Amino acid sequence: MSDSWAIFGAVVAAHALGVSSPGPDFAVVVRQTLAHGRRAGIATALGIGSGILGHVGWGMFGLGWAVARAPMLLEVLRYGGAAVLLWIGVKALRSQPLSADDGPRTGAHAEAAPLRAWTLGLATNLLNAKAMLFFVALCSSVIAAGATPMLRGLLGLWMVAATAAWFAFVAWTIGHPAVRRRLLAHAHRIDRAMGVILIALAAWVVLGF
Repeated sequence: MSDSWAIFGAVVAAHALGVSSPGPDFAVVVRQTLAHGRRAGIATALGIGSGILGHVGWGMFGLGWAVARAPMLLEVLRYGGAAVLLWIGVKALRSQPLSADDGPRTGAHAEAAPLRAWTLGLATNLLNAKAMLFFVALCSSVIAAGATPMLRGLLGLWMVAATAAWFAFVAWTIGHPAVRRRLLAHAHRIDRAMGVILIALAAWVVLGF
């Protein structure tokens, strides 16, 4: 039992460090929340959490063998993920200031459909090859440590739930009406800054992977 708790604690700590590090997921959640509101940001966060389920499946339950047998899969994820980041980044760079007549729910900053926001979060995470490798390595270490199937399942559920909760917290905080109202005056500048970050991340994925 003590060994199980040690494995659980180690994985929770490693996952917390990984998920809280700034990256594509964080940038997309911030951008979606400022552009479309709290609901869209939380839906994006839930999509990212759903993507973690795929990564955990790869690493925790033996699906990682596909990467060894089809190395091109990593290339597909690499370029697909870069394309998604580039697309979002270019859209963000084109963000325009709100006019005096624009409300926070109109124009470029209208509420996005939750399903669309969820899909964007899912795609951003699933096509993040570095995230996949992180979770495959983390899950492989759990298997190597002799974790029982029940412990693997609990850890998998924890990582999915904790990831979704963290990014939902980010969206909830930034999407608070008072916070968002203040930030909306500078939303186009923040959008453009996020666009630069996302495009830089896309270039890093392609050139520095």
